[in-house]
Amino acid sequence: MATQKERLAPALETEGLDEAAAAEPGRTSALAALEYRDFRLFWIGLVVSNIGTWMQQFGLGWLVVQLAIKDGVPHLAPFYLGLVGLSRAVPGLAFGLFGGAVADRADRRRLLLVTQTSAAIVAAILAALTISEHINIVEIVLLSAMNSIIFSFDAPSRQAMVPRLVSDRELMSAIGLNSAAFNGATLVGPLLGGVLIIPFGVGGLMLLNAVSYLAIVVALFLMRPQPVDASVRRPLLESIREGLSFIRGDPVLRWVVVLSVATALFTRPYIQLLPAEAQFLGVGALELSLLLAASGGGALVGALITASLGAWRRRGALLVGAALAHGVLLMFFGAQHSVVGAMVFVGLTSLAVMVYLGMANTLMQTRTPDAIRGRVMSVNTMVFMGFMPLGQMLLGSVGTFAGINNAFLAGGVVVTLLAGYAALRVTALREAMAATRPHAVARGASS
Repeated sequence: MATQKERLAPALETEGLDEAAAAEPGRTSALAALEYRDFRLFWIGLVVSNIGTWMQQFGLGWLVVQLAIKDGVPHLAPFYLGLVGLSRAVPGLAFGLFGGAVADRADRRRLLLVTQTSAAIVAAILAALTISEHINIVEIVLLSAMNSIIFSFDAPSRQAMVPRLVSDRELMSAIGLNSAAFNGATLVGPLLGGVLIIPFGVGGLMLLNAVSYLAIVVALFLMRPQPVDASVRRPLLESIREGLSFIRGDPVLRWVVVLSVATALFTRPYIQLLPAEAQFLGVGALELSLLLAASGGGALVGALITASLGAWRRRGALLVGAALAHGVLLMFFGAQHSVVGAMVFVGLTSLAVMVYLGMANTLMQTRTPDAIRGRVMSVNTMVFMGFMPLGQMLLGSVGTFAGINNAFLAGGVVVTLLAGYAALRVTALREAMAATRPHAVARGASS
């Protein structure tokens, strides 16, 4: 039987030339990826859909806190939010790696049509239950788990498809713009939600989210099909093992995953726990929307910075620096006792997170051959859909007993120490540069 190295040899044989290209990637515009028709369609659809998603995210967090108050246990609001996180974590951990294996053996565009349509149906069910006032924490937990299963297949397909829509030169632009589409929505969605929740209520926000999925579904219909790699025909479990073995064999990717798991468990759930922070500060839905918008604004700036870093050579050093800054800034956020101070530091924290995620995504995308990219990126999905909600449960539980601000402070300390260790001791990561890999093309001519 051919070894993994022999199977991947065609994809890796130009490694020397690729590393030379990576050392001098050239300068590209932050908007360069929009020159490609299919990426443009995909990006516009994501912008609209993500705004709807963040309107629902804002409304759902507020609804969970209100349910805790209604149940006569307002002090358990962080725990309620943690339960919702746990309901996302279990399916994310169980199905995340399978989603990547499926993405590598399917037309990724068709798979996304299925997942996005399914997510729209779940959002519509959630809206109907909320509008009819039959919603409770158990139903929210079950629907959140269903969403997690869907996005365990959606996220690796979406991330693995992006390099096929643009050239290697524009990949940093594409990754940055994808982050901007997500994080611009974290700015616009909560602000719109804060305004629209008054006339339409939480259920109305969820209904608008269900409708917003039409944008990405239409965009996917208009895009070209994604070719399937005929070589990916091994048994599913063997395919998953191959992806994990590739990560284990690359010290840079291995440490990217270690840092991503650490931030997912101890720091990044701060966004999902902002409703508990608003309760700690003694403010209402409007101030919560401002906190979420401040986070989105910082994240948008971070995403645009990432999109402009196509010529940055030392991407590993930038990743470690961003992780270190993220941990320190979250500690400062945890020390705030005013809305204005919290807005400033949550925005700066989100900026650092986006630079970190942009570098992590770029290193994983460009150091991986297309034939196994879905499986490698599924580890990212498992971190986001599994470990991050698990971290939400962890920090929410700590926040219930020690105060949510102290939970943020403790999480920031852990990530700061780990990032500091990586900066001082992990030379391979600190000196890493993205290495371009050959990939199947289904991008079409730029226009």
